[in-house]
Amino acid sequence: MASNITLTGFDEAYPQAGQDNDSQGFRTNFTVTKTALETASTEISALQAGTAQGVAYDAATTTNDFNGTIIKEAELIANTETVYANGQVGTSQNISWEFGHYQTVQVTGDLTLTISDLPVSGKLGKIRLEITSNSTTPRTIVFAGEGGSTLKTDANFPNPFQVSSSSDPVIVDFWTTNGGISLFAQSHGVFS
Repeated sequence: MASNITLTGFDEAYPQAGQDNDSQGFRTNFTVTKTALETASTEISALQAGTAQGVAYDAATTTNDFNGTIIKEAELIANTETVYANGQVGTSQNISWEFGHYQTVQVTGDLTLTISDLPVSGKLGKIRLEITSNSTTPRTIVFAGEGGSTLKTDANFPNPFQVSSSSDPVIVDFWTTNGGISLFAQSHGVFS
C-alpha cells in the first residue's frame, strides 16, 4: 500500500535569505506540513492497529499474539516449538493446551491427567505429552478431557496406562477438532 502523505504545494526554497518574504509562504508551508503529519499519524495508527498485538514491535524480540488471525501462504524454515515442562505431578492435574504443543510431565503417583483449555470447534488442537515417572514402580495414569470429553484411543492404546521409568519416556499425542467433545489419543510407546 502506498502512503497518502504528500508535500505537494510545499516550497522548499521558501523563505529566501536576504529578502523580505511574504508571510503567506510561511502559512502555506505550515499547512502542507500539518496535513502531511496528520496523514502520517493516521497511517501509523492504522499500521500499529494491524500489527501483531496492535502495537509497534520489533519482530525479532517481541512475542506476538495474532489472536486467531489466519497466516496464509507462509513458507517456514528452521522453526521450533516451545517445550513446556509441567514438572513433577503427584495428584490429578490439568494439562493445558494453551501452554504449548509439546509438554513434559513426571508423575510421582497414580493420577488423572485432564487435557484442558482446548480450542473451539472447527480448530485443530494438538498436544504431544512426554511422560516419565520418578520411580520404577509402575504409575497408573488415567486420561480425561475437560468438560466430560469422550476419549477415543487407538486399538493399541495401553489399558491400564502405566509409566515406570525416569529416563525412558512414553509419548502420547492428543488432538481434537470439535472443541474437546471428542478427544483422540494415540500412544507411541516407550522411547528408550
